[in-house]
This record gives sequence, structure tokens and C-alpha cells, in this order.
Amino acid sequence: MDWKVKRYLHEWADIAHTFDIATGFFEIGALLVLDGQWQKLEKLRILMGNVVSMRTKKALVAGIEAAKKTLDTSIENEKEENDFLIGVPAIVEAIRSKQIQCRIYTKEKFHAKAYITHAKQAVVGSSALV
Repeated sequence: MDWKVKRYLHEWADIAHTFDIATGFFEIGALLVLDGQWQKLEKLRILMGNVVSMRTKKALVAGIEAAKKTLDTSIENEKEENDFLIGVPAIVEAIRSKQIQCRIYTKEKFHAKAYITHAKQAVVGSSALV
């Protein structure tokens, strides 16, 4: 994840209730980088292209499977050996609970890059911009 995007999303997680992200390529590591921040959001919606890394695919499949059944304790043993998995159970649970919603665009190449944040509060006023 680009440093500017990471900083922007990190800061806006404190004042937003929802993120909508459209990206041609999504990597689950982006959520791991934002660990502790994305959990503050009520909703995180991701529209991505159909090109994903193997670990992202595994995490998405795990999220789908978790919605069908409870994950067994084997992941707890694996977490001790694989640092990557430390943040993944929270992501899997967020997908299961629909806090994180993912959609994959498959019709043709998807080359979008949009990060839309929905603030918890808004300021409305009537003042000239002079």
C-alpha cells in the first residue's frame, strides 16, 4: 500500500464510520498494515478486480468458510508458527460478520483506485470563501 494512502486511511479511520475502496488489485496485507485502525470502522466495503495474491485468496476463502462453520482450533497452533496469521483471524471474523464486505468485479479488467471515507460528523455552514 502506498505510504500516502496508508497514512490517509490510518488517520481517517479515527473520524469515519465507513470506507468504500475500489481497487484493481487488493492485497490482504493492506489490512494487516492498518491493524488496529480498520477495526474502528462500522463497515469496510471493498470492490476489487479478480487478480489477487494467493494469501489474499486464502483469507477471502477462509472468511467465506467461517460464515458457514466455526473455524477449528488448528489455526491457533499455526499462529504460533506463522506471524502472518496473527492478524488474519480478526479479518476472517470481520468478513464473517459483514463488517468487511468484498465484491469482485469479473466482467473485464478493473483498474480503479478510489478510497471514499464517510465521516462520523459533518460541518455545515454558510460563510463566504474570501
